[in-house]
Amino acid sequence: MSSDHKDFWYRKLFRLKIHEASGTEFQRLFNDVMQYSTQGFQAVAPWGNWGDGGNDGWCPRENRYFQVFGPQAATTRSPVQAVNKTIIDFNKLRKKWPTIERYHFVYNDRFRGAPAPIASSLLNLAIDENLKEATPISSAELEAKFMSLTESQKMMIVGGIPAETPEFIDPSAIGELLTYLADNPPQIVPLLDDTSPDFHKKIQLNGITVPVSEYLRIYSYQVDEIDVFLKVRDPGLAQQIALQINELYHRSKTAVVDSADAPNERYVWLVESLIPTSKRNHPHSLAACRLAAQVIISKYFETCDAYEHPDSIDPA
Repeated sequence: MSSDHKDFWYRKLFRLKIHEASGTEFQRLFNDVMQYSTQGFQAVAPWGNWGDGGNDGWCPRENRYFQVFGPQAATTRSPVQAVNKTIIDFNKLRKKWPTIERYHFVYNDRFRGAPAPIASSLLNLAIDENLKEATPISSAELEAKFMSLTESQKMMIVGGIPAETPEFIDPSAIGELLTYLADNPPQIVPLLDDTSPDFHKKIQLNGITVPVSEYLRIYSYQVDEIDVFLKVRDPGLAQQIALQINELYHRSKTAVVDSADAPNERYVWLVESLIPTSKRNHPHSLAACRLAAQVIISKYFETCDAYEHPDSIDPA
């Protein structure tokens, strides 16, 4: 398996976790990355009325302390509120952990960059409190730490990744995913266009780039497994699943904000959305389902149930 393929999947899967994580979920993700990447890091569990004293993790030998802030994705970012929380959290921390020499405010900016007032506030905090260091830690820095981990460590955090060029797809995995989709019908039934445009034209007009364009092409040759399953199971199931895929795609446009790489990130979001919860507990089962999900997406990409039909894209 090539390093580019591995890097793509690990990076995109971690980014999805960052985009979706808030509150304690974001703190748990931060702790997982730090425990693997930073020698001497210790997570702190709340204890009774004492709580955690504002300490979300620390490196005792360096007197280095971390406080984690993971706002909800839909929350409108306010630099003033973030700065105020920085100061309040530090004051809370200092009362119960008086040995602070280095302080870091971990902020889930979802790769948009931490507001400038946070860095300014931390600089002033370092001067006022005579700290050796006081800096923000952004989502991009967490991603860099994650990507420096060993493959087994990355797998423990995001699960197994699909093979690069599989010789076959497990029919049972496809069957289970299709059954999962059939049992979770869409709330809104959109109107679909029966006309299927040129496969490569659609890739180009949707802004899809490598490696996702190659994944779509490779897995499109294996959609026969899906067709066989649908023919045996229920001829009407194909349309029901197509509707579900279409709804998922429209949800992906809200979940993944527009950017140059948004079409590729939405592909990974779709893969993750197709996987039953029961298959997420084991890395190898997860890898198999991620593989099968790509075949499903390729089938419904070709029929325009996933991604935009070229006729709906404004050429301007």
